[in-house]
Amino acid sequence: MLRSTTILFLVVLLSLLPVQHVAATGSGISKEQATELAVQSYPGRVLNVKTEQQNYRIRVLQRDGRVVTLVVDGRTGRVTRDDR
Repeated sequence: MLRSTTILFLVVLLSLLPVQHVAATGSGISKEQATELAVQSYPGRVLNVKTEQQNYRIRVLQRDGRVVTLVVDGRTGRVTRDDR
C-alpha cells in the first residue's frame, strides 16, 4: 500500500512541473502552441506568425484561398479573428 501511494504521489508531483515552469517564467503558451491552436480553429497553411506583447498574430491561408488573420492570447490560448 505504501509503495502505490508513493508512486501516485510522484506521478502527481511530476505532472505539476510544466505548470510550475509556466508560472515561474511568466509566459503562457509558446509560439508553436499558438500556431497549433490557430490552425485547429481555422485550418490552412500558416503564412506568418508575429509576437505582439502578450499575443501572437497569425496569418493563415485557408483552402478556399482566403487569408485570415488570427490573434491568439499568449496567456489563455484563446483564438479570435482579427477583422481590421
